[in-house]
Amino acid sequence: MEEKIFEGLSKFGLTAYEIKIYEVLILKGPLNSTSIVKETGIPQPRVYDLFSSMERKGFIESSFGKRKTYKAIPVSTIMEREKKWLDTYSFNLEHFVQNKRIYNQNNGSFLSLLEGNTQVTEKMASLISHTEDELILSTSYERFKELYPYIEKLSSSNVTMCIIIFKEQRQRLTEKIDGNCFIRTMSGKPVEILISDRKSCTMKIETRERKDDLALYFEEDNFIHVVSYYFNQSLWKYADIYTDQINDNCIRFRTIWLACDIIEYYLNNGAKLKSHLECYYKDDYREIDGEIVKVEKIPFVRNTFFIRSGNEEYSVGGKTSYIEKLRMLFLKINPELL
Repeated sequence: MEEKIFEGLSKFGLTAYEIKIYEVLILKGPLNSTSIVKETGIPQPRVYDLFSSMERKGFIESSFGKRKTYKAIPVSTIMEREKKWLDTYSFNLEHFVQNKRIYNQNNGSFLSLLEGNTQVTEKMASLISHTEDELILSTSYERFKELYPYIEKLSSSNVTMCIIIFKEQRQRLTEKIDGNCFIRTMSGKPVEILISDRKSCTMKIETRERKDDLALYFEEDNFIHVVSYYFNQSLWKYADIYTDQINDNCIRFRTIWLACDIIEYYLNNGAKLKSHLECYYKDDYREIDGEIVKVEKIPFVRNTFFIRSGNEEYSVGGKTSYIEKLRMLFLKINPELL
């Protein structure tokens, strides 16, 4: 692994010869062209074109005068520069795609298989990074520690997070998460599920034939509905409370059972719940501003809240509901404790 560490520089546009030059300069310090040719074995006629190319790319610098000495730019300087460029490019590209996309992401479905710990963890990290309103997660403590930097960063954006960590009794959680975060713990074999904004989901699957990780990734309403309710009824209800941390200013939801749980908590504590609801009435998209006045819950049957707007009171169910008058897509509540 150590012998190949510099090969990763190819991702930044360096050729094999340029990587050799950078490796020699960063490890041995500034050298002239003769010494570099001797150390790398690169043909003399090629080396000056390579120097020019690497200076343009920002990986080396040269001294003034005819007898030039070449010096590697520090790794930290290069990485910081590339990170700034990548962050800016990523933001601009995402903005362009959002404005120019000609298909509806909410139409259709998608299913794929994730193989190996690296692929599973990278997909989960990507989903966490792109979550805008609500994250539902159950995972082993080992994977939680791998995902923690992404979760910690997400917490600063006031995303509502509902997390179950499977751990042994002797294990203590040292990680701290701010924002709207509800954490539970469980013992036993981990059930690993991640649901991002009720749009995308990963679920680890177990096989006897393979020891490495396998997971399904899918974007499909009915699948996500089933997995979400499994999470609620089979995991969340039986997990031990670790911490409930709520930013009272604004709480956002995409999942009806989670919304009803938090709404019930606030109503039982005498709060007034001003709310903004995005929903479907039959097949028509609507936005409603009002006050949530009550909750009705029947396990495995319904999770319903009622919102009063003007002189009307509406029953609200989940995205796939057919009982209530409105089907919730997004809910934002602003609790006011009286």
